[in-house]
Amino acid sequence: MNPGEGITNRGVRLLGGWRSFGAWLGLVAGGYVYVASVLCGRGNPLLSGNGTWDFALVVVLSPLFFCLGPRHNWRPPDMSARAMFKWNGLCYGLPFFVALHWEYLGNALGAQFSLKSADLGALDPRSAVALAIGLATIAGLLAYHLARARRAGILGSYVVTLTGIPCIVALITLSLGDACYLHVHHYNLGAYLFPFFRFRTLPSLVAQAVFLGLAIEGVSRWGMDPMWYCAP
Repeated sequence: MNPGEGITNRGVRLLGGWRSFGAWLGLVAGGYVYVASVLCGRGNPLLSGNGTWDFALVVVLSPLFFCLGPRHNWRPPDMSARAMFKWNGLCYGLPFFVALHWEYLGNALGAQFSLKSADLGALDPRSAVALAIGLATIAGLLAYHLARARRAGILGSYVVTLTGIPCIVALITLSLGDACYLHVHHYNLGAYLFPFFRFRTLPSLVAQAVFLGLAIEGVSRWGMDPMWYCAP
């Protein structure tokens, strides 16, 4: 291959990457606006639930999150329209859309609780079962993805990043002592986990879409509230 062909191929890949990012960003922005305007009935669909312009922050951070996760398992635009519709649409867009209705799922199950010590220490039976199922699902997904990371030769960096983030959160929480308490919002959980579901397999793709939807739903409905609050 001559240098000219190499430059051309890199240009095609770069263009395809930007087109994929544009489609993905459109999905994310559309999900945010849908939650705000349709599900929450908010007059200004760009405002989050706490009245701030978190939509702008979502857009600013989207290139970083796309590079961490979706660029690895989204089908490139040079595939057939049918393949793209099946992979990026049915297997990604549909689970993402379903996850935007997270609030309704919690109401239907009768499981309403927050990931903070006060709520976790006083769970009713339904909420306890829902939490156990959720934790088991996440554990299964992580075990699957650790195996995929090992096969891809990135297990070391994958584990360091996966465990490093919770360790940093734990250290901050310990340093704050009794003055503050930790509250893990579901947008935190979704934004933390979805980039790790980055492999081009159906389970990874669907998991990434669901946890991305969980993050966008939380930001749009409630806003990017802090993880630490002053203790009463």
